Amino acid sequence: MRTRTSRLLAPLAVALALLSACTSPTEPDPFGEPPPGTYQSALVAVVGTGEGGTSVTPVAHASGIFAGTMRFRVRAKPNTTYKVQRAADVNKPGNDDGVCQRAEGAAPWSPADGPAFVQFPIPFTGPLVVMTTDSKGEGTLDYPYESPQIPRGYRFDVRMRLVDDENAPTSDLRSGCMTIEVL
Repeated sequence: MRTRTSRLLAPLAVALALLSACTSPTEPDPFGEPPPGTYQSALVAVVGTGEGGTSVTPVAHASGIFAGTMRFRVRAKPNTTYKVQRAADVNKPGNDDGVCQRAEGAAPWSPADGPAFVQFPIPFTGPLVVMTTDSKGEGTLDYPYESPQIPRGYRFDVRMRLVDDENAPTSDLRSGCMTIEVL
């Protein structure tokens, strides 16, 4: 003899079984979180709209310099070419305190040090790095980067930036501050 509770739960169990059979698992959103990497950060719009993520994965280099893989995933302004930039706190006090003073224009950095954000070249002296979004505003970029000026064992803070126009941006996405250790 069935109890009243089991008679009430039976239809609920059938409904849940049918619901789970009718739905398919959703694919992960590659733009909903930072791409895989050792150091990761979300990208948020400070001008315009957009979202995404970035990561930096240092790799050991035979010459004892900084080498790594940079990754960006973004959903932002459609059909737009973004300059891929960084503001790295190197060779100044507080280079690894987790604050990213250069990106904030804070001491010990000043306008005399040049622009806060500098566009990435590939390799260190190669062509400048850009990323172009498609008609849906989606863009993906992975590339290797080396800097002979940053030695093995050094730690530094960096903030990444994607910007469509440095002088009059209509889209500017920035990462949080990441502290990187050179392998």
